[in-house]
Amino acid sequence: MERYFILDKFNTWYDLHLIVVAKTILDAEPKTNYVKLDGMSGTLDLSESLTGEITYDDRTISATFWTDYGNRKDREALLRKITASLHGKKIKIIEPDDPNHYFYGRVKIKSKRNTLAYAEITIEAICEPWRYAIEETVRRVDVDTAEVTNIVINNNGVKTLSPVITVTGSVDITYNGKRTSLTDGVYKISDIKLRQGANIIGVSGNGSATFSYREAEL
Repeated sequence: MERYFILDKFNTWYDLHLIVVAKTILDAEPKTNYVKLDGMSGTLDLSESLTGEITYDDRTISATFWTDYGNRKDREALLRKITASLHGKKIKIIEPDDPNHYFYGRVKIKSKRNTLAYAEITIEAICEPWRYAIEETVRRVDVDTAEVTNIVINNNGVKTLSPVITVTGSVDITYNGKRTSLTDGVYKISDIKLRQGANIIGVSGNGSATFSYREAEL
């Protein structure tokens, strides 16, 4: 397998002549909240008290690249181009061992050097905890009945998310016992949460509803 990163619009090998020589992708640390109470054995775990599920800190990604492209002057110009294009920017990052997902974070040039024979550069990024799917998941439902029909929307990731719902015609969406009437348009209803696994949503009316969402893993 070819060893390159995708950094924003750049393929590090084809566009920048860089070879990956090392990479580190740290796991996202769970955010925990333990409270000691007098008279209680152990601690009170409040880690999920705010959202009903565990949340995570950002993660750090770093990669070191090597190149013997051109001469020293050529490599100096290349290092300047990389710095101008990426340093301080918030970008999508695709790493070599997982081409189906991307990270999203802010990049900095951690170190660089240019010798007579080669150049080396280390890039570091503070990223959101998630590995986002490259492709969105899309589920279209056609409906032609006033009776509520339950459908299953699967979220194969671990991140809870709200889908974008594109409606043609007139469609009622029922979720957690609450019905919302929608007509032609695009909607994002924050009350509709797709948790990991199967999610039941009721539909009725006359038209279609297309659910679009981007699954995310850790």
